[in-house]
Order: sequence, then C-alpha cells, then structure tokens
Amino acid sequence: MNNEPNKEITKYLLELFNQKNYSELIGKSLNLQSQYPKSIFLLNIQGAAYNFLNDLDNATICFKKIIKIDPNFADAYYNLGIIYKKLNKIELSILNYEICLKIKKDKYEAYNNLGNIYKDKNNVSEAVKKYLQCLEINSKYLIALQNFGVCLQNFRFSKKTQIVDKNIIYLLKSDKILRPVDIMNCLIHYLYLDPQFSQTIKNYKKIKNVSIENFIDNILNFKILILLLKITPITDIKIERFLKYLRKEILLNINTIENKQKACQLMNAIAEQCFINEYLYEVSTKEKSIIKIIEKNLLDNLKKNTLNKNFLEISCLGAYKSLNNYSWSKQIDDLEEIQDLVRQQITEPNIEKFLKEKLLSNKIKDKISLKVKNQYETNPYPRWTKIALNRNPDKITSFVKNRNLDVEDKEIKKWKAIDVLVAGCGTGQHAITTATKYQNSFITAIDLSSNSLCYAKRKADELNINNIEFKQMDILDLKNTKKKFDLIESVGVIHHMNNPYEGWKILSDILNLGGLIMIGVYSNLARQHIKRIRAKIKDNQLEINNESIKKFREKIISSQDKDCKIIQNSPDFYSISSIKDLLFHVQEYRFNLNEIEDYLNKLGLKFCGFENKEVLRLFKEKFKNESDLYNLKLWEKFEIKNPRVFASMYQFWCQKN
Repeated sequence: MNNEPNKEITKYLLELFNQKNYSELIGKSLNLQSQYPKSIFLLNIQGAAYNFLNDLDNATICFKKIIKIDPNFADAYYNLGIIYKKLNKIELSILNYEICLKIKKDKYEAYNNLGNIYKDKNNVSEAVKKYLQCLEINSKYLIALQNFGVCLQNFRFSKKTQIVDKNIIYLLKSDKILRPVDIMNCLIHYLYLDPQFSQTIKNYKKIKNVSIENFIDNILNFKILILLLKITPITDIKIERFLKYLRKEILLNINTIENKQKACQLMNAIAEQCFINEYLYEVSTKEKSIIKIIEKNLLDNLKKNTLNKNFLEISCLGAYKSLNNYSWSKQIDDLEEIQDLVRQQITEPNIEKFLKEKLLSNKIKDKISLKVKNQYETNPYPRWTKIALNRNPDKITSFVKNRNLDVEDKEIKKWKAIDVLVAGCGTGQHAITTATKYQNSFITAIDLSSNSLCYAKRKADELNINNIEFKQMDILDLKNTKKKFDLIESVGVIHHMNNPYEGWKILSDILNLGGLIMIGVYSNLARQHIKRIRAKIKDNQLEINNESIKKFREKIISSQDKDCKIIQNSPDFYSISSIKDLLFHVQEYRFNLNEIEDYLNKLGLKFCGFENKEVLRLFKEKFKNESDLYNLKLWEKFEIKNPRVFASMYQFWCQKN
C-alpha cells in the first residue's frame, strides 16, 4: 500500500494551506488518514495548520507521530521547536532545534530561531553565533541579517574574524534592515580590534617613510570604515581627528598624487561623511587658501570645457562644501569617478527643491513655533541614509500584545483601516518606520520645517512608501482640524513647544475614543548635564551659527569636565544639526514622571507602558510583577536610582478611554 497520497491530492491540500483555509484542510486530511495512516505529508500539513490555528496540543501530536514513523524527519523536530517556544518550554524548543540540525545541517531557519531564543534570554553572544551560522548557509536570509543587526545594538565582539567582517559589510550595504547609528558603538569597538587599524588611528601623524599613495591604499582596505563614512556620522573623536588629517593631506598633496582614482575613492567617502555631518570639522587657513585656488582653476576649466578631468579636485571641494553650491554643478552629473558624490550633493538636494514646490503647507504663526521652524529649515535633523523597516506589518492587536501594553482592546478590535498621525516627523525616519508598522494604515505626517519634510518625502519615494501624506503644519493648528485619528505618535516634539501641555491636549482632543498615543519627551533627571552646558552657553551669550557651534564643540572635546565627557558619548555630538538640537535648541522643556502622570490624569489618558525594550529589561530585573510595568511611581523610584536610564527620552504609550 502507498504511504502517501497522489500528486493531485497533495496539490489540492497545499492550495488550501496557501489560501489559509486551515479548518477545511484539517477536515480533508483527517478523512484521508484512514487510507494513508503512515503519511508524513498529511501529518505534517495537519500539524502546520493546527499551529496556525494556535491548537498547539494537536500540532504537537501530529509532529510526534511523524517522528515515530521516521525518527530522521528533521522538519518534525524543527516544527516542535517552534511549538515549544510558543508554549514557553524553552529547553525543549532548543533540544528539538538541535536534533533537527544534527539530521539536517543546512536547515538555516533553525539556526535563526535558536538565535531568537538566545536573544530573548539575553545571551547575545550565543544569539550572534547562531545568526552567523544561519547566514553562512544562506547569506540572503534577510530575517537573520536583521536579527544579527539588532543584536549588535548592545554587543561587543571579542575578536575580529572574516565571517564577522563579511556579514557586517553585507549588513551595511543592505537596505531597509537597520539604522546604522544604532550599532555604531559596536562597530567602532570592532574596528579597533584590528591591530593595523588601531595602530593607524593612534600613530598616523608619526608614520614615516610611507608615501601618500601607499597610505591611501592602506586606508581603503578598512572596508567597514569606508562603508560607514558613506552612510552615517562617525561617532568617535579619534577617528574624527584621523579623517580631518586625511582630508587635509590629500588636499595638500593634490598635485603630486599619481593615482588620482584611488585618492578620489577615499576623498569621495570623506566628502560623503562631511556632507552627512554637515561639515562639522574645522578648516585651517591653509586649507581655505588651497580650496580658493581649486575653485578658481575649476572656473577656468569650465570655460575650456575640461571640467571632467578634475574629478579629484571636485571631490576635494565636496569634502569642504556641498557641490550644489557651485554654479557649474549641473555640468558634472556624468562623471563616473564621483557619481555617488554627485547623487548625494547635487541630485538629491535638487529633488528636494522640486518637491518643495508641491508640498502641502499651512502658514506657521506662533512665535516660538516660527523660531523652532527656522532652526530646522537651516539644519534639517537628522540627515540619514538607511532605516529599519517592517517586512510584515502587524495587526494592531498583535502589535499591542507584542509590546506588552496595558490596553483595553474593545475599540481597537473594530479598526479596519487605521488613521495615524505622526506629529513632528522631522526628516521622516519616524513616519516612514510607522508606515510599515501597522496593517491597513494611512499616515498623516506633519512638521514645521518644509526642508525637513522634503527630505522625508524624497526618502519615502526612494523606499516606495506610498501610505504617507506629508504636510507643513503646526501642532497648534490641529485644534482647527475636523479629522480624528485612531493612533498618534509624537516623539521629541512637544518638549520644544512654548506650552507642552497645550500641544499634548490638542493631540489628545483629536484622538478617537479608545485610540492610542505614543509620546516621547525629555527627562529632566537624565539631562542635568545638558541643562548645565546650556546654561553656560546662555551665560556666554554665544551667537548661534555653524562656526560658533564648531568652536564651542572643540572646547567640549578638549575639556576634562564630567558633563563634557558625557556629551561626547552622545551620537548627537557628531553632526551640526544634531548638536544644535542637543545643546543649542531655541526651546527646550524637561519633564519628570510625576509631571507626566499629572498630565495623563488631566487629559483622561491611561498609561499603557514604555517603549524601549532595553529599559524594560532593566526595570524587570528589579520589579518582577507584571502590573509593576504600568506603575509610574515605581518607575520614578527606578529612575532616581538609574538617572541616565532615560538618556534619550521618556517614550511611552497611553490610551484615551
């Protein structure tokens, strides 16, 4: 007797499975079992259907029956690993994944799932190991690559290896996987594990008998560094000093360098970094004089129509000033040697200018709002290149459950399409991430700054995100809107308003009953060092412009003051717009948890839980009861003992009941 059903039956059952008709599939396959009592296919597809219906007992029975028929059927152990993880039987889950891998060594998904288990157990080192094993089998498995990237946010490698190098490079080259800034600390630490890199950074001014050509060659071999230069601000003072030295040395030796293509390759990367950090590095008098000579020569060559021969000179200029400032910028769009630089500094800014003409706009009237607007028009914050996006947007009910939020779900279960407001979207990272977060959602994203919004719109278009409408608008003017929202997210915004309570109330008023709102505001306790530095800036009556910011920043770098040392560890210390936001903002208010609780009570909002997973993990080590997570009095005690725990800001969810 044949143990398995024929191809026609198999095809029919697979169609039911793919159409998610799980109950019908189970009924049909059970009817067939008397005819095929030893069919692994029937048991396997039944078990999978039971699993999707969350009938884990029957799913377990199916997979155990398979193992009795064939103890070497690896996928049965794999599926049991999934089920035991759901049942929180973690050791059994690990055991079944390991048996699966003994039988089927190339089952890369099992390595990924083991990585997830170890990540949840906070055994990040073992998790990283499993993700790398998965990627060695299937380098294109982006789920594991993203999981690997998430682990690097709070991880330090102990040694440099080719496998780690390869996967970090793949990670940095990939799109929609991560925000590079989130793993910068890990990657900088990893770079220094390379003895050659470490010695170069420490001794670059003392290196003798090495030609500029060889020096350039050596630097280009630091592939992770070169990639980082192109995508995110470098957040390390020693590397920053090194980059300033490289920029200057190539500029000073521009006429004697023989291999101009290699020099251009390195200078392009430095120029892209300088554009991203908004030309943060100070420039010497000698550099300024050479730049003027190059600018004059290029104008002469423009008249002779020989501009295309000066690609190294052009990349040098791009390291000191954005190329779109030059009248001849439109004439170099076909230079292959500097194509990435042209895209970054000419093409993309021109796209943003075009988008500005089509931007929906309300006139900003409030005096403080106008001051905040002008700051971000001058320095849109932040400049960014890569972002982490969700491949599978969540149902809102699943999102709430996965975040462990204390939410009444009576109303949200009724939501079919979700209207979301991102109030204060800046250059778009928040709005674009939110656009892929929830199923069936449409995002209205507002901001004071038109330049920020055009940057956001360009990035959304590049990423094919089509469910966002960007609009220049003040939160204060939302009180005149008739539209209401199911969900509102406003992070890093209302603490820059003249009256944060007024802004928060307006947002609460346009939130539907049962709707959710995520708020992010500064912690007074966590920002005491910033408060003291801002007071010094005010006392010294510093004129706020890019040059004065650079000079003040240099004083911070050379200072031994404790507050200055803390500031240097902030990623916001490493670009003009972010340091301006950090220390020189025209309007800043800082909250404490008592005040937040008072606001919530006045607004009729229920606190539902904090957002940051690492902060939650630390809190749960001290307070074990589930209900403790929603007790702001306990959170206040926790913050007093850990005053830097909300260093970025309080970021939490609440609900309108």
